[in-house]
Amino acid sequence: MHKKVLTAILVFAVVILIVAIYLEYTTPSAHTFNANNMSRGKIIGVNGEIMNYSTSKKIESYGIVWIRYDVKLTPQFDAYITNLTQDKFQILGILDYETLGVGINASGCIKNCNWSLNEWNDSVLAAVKMYPMIHTWEIWNEPQLQRFQSGFNNGSVYNYFLMLKSAYSIIKTQNSSNTVLCLGGDNIFEGNYTYYDYYWAKQLWSYGASNYCDGISLHAYSGFTLLLNQTIPSTNVTMGELFNYSLQDYENLTKKPIWITETGIPSGMNSSYPNYFGASQKKQEIFLNQSFNSFLSKPYVKGIFWFNLYGNVDEPYDLNFGLFDQNLTPKPAWSAFNKFLNT
Repeated sequence: MHKKVLTAILVFAVVILIVAIYLEYTTPSAHTFNANNMSRGKIIGVNGEIMNYSTSKKIESYGIVWIRYDVKLTPQFDAYITNLTQDKFQILGILDYETLGVGINASGCIKNCNWSLNEWNDSVLAAVKMYPMIHTWEIWNEPQLQRFQSGFNNGSVYNYFLMLKSAYSIIKTQNSSNTVLCLGGDNIFEGNYTYYDYYWAKQLWSYGASNYCDGISLHAYSGFTLLLNQTIPSTNVTMGELFNYSLQDYENLTKKPIWITETGIPSGMNSSYPNYFGASQKKQEIFLNQSFNSFLSKPYVKGIFWFNLYGNVDEPYDLNFGLFDQNLTPKPAWSAFNKFLNT
């Protein structure tokens, strides 16, 4: 009788072990993911598009946690962000023209273009009150580009400084532990080699911007869809070397954690945008591997956000930057991204 009991217990234990192993390797549950999307101590995220509930649940099942969005002051966006954060998504919120209700297209501002600093302050306050679940805030998206300029943000570096200063105070008053990112995505590669964005940042820093942000936001695009080991036309510098030089310049200037809030190349191209050539899904995958490994090796880089999550974007150019296609079918670049996401 004693032997039968021991045998039964042993058989039961073996069955439980087999079931546990099976579930571990077949069930895509949240515990199999890196819950904070940290790779080598750095945040890994994506630039997102507005998703319906079923799409967001599918994205969640892939293990994505951090998503960057332009923040809107609408009931629809409020409900959307509330649902996402209840599902444990972390939001990097951009305060910009979308928050102000400004309309833009490829040529520039087309609606609500004449706004003041006071209106900006009001929109910032409304946003941080409406979205207390957002704890990382970026001040504008690419304020250096004329396309995204309107109202008080008219291209003046000093005006952007005043916007940053007041936004920082409002955000910190609501929650002193919130993180504020400035520069709005200075491009570290500019096709005309003028380094306009870097000198824009130097001027901003001369006004005292260091006192009003906790980190800086940069954009790292390969303007010719070059891989990091390929040489930039008309130079003897590779894209990887240029990225390294630029990042070190920003680190030396600001001494702030660097958030690369956009990086990527398209997996396909459109003849309307001749600066992009040779784009393919394989090249996109290689670029992601190269760029993420490079950025992750730098101690001052805090976060990396791929542009973008899915589908065709940047109208009218239709450039296919997504990790997934419009039907949420993963591209090869997703496998590379997923490797960084969950290690």
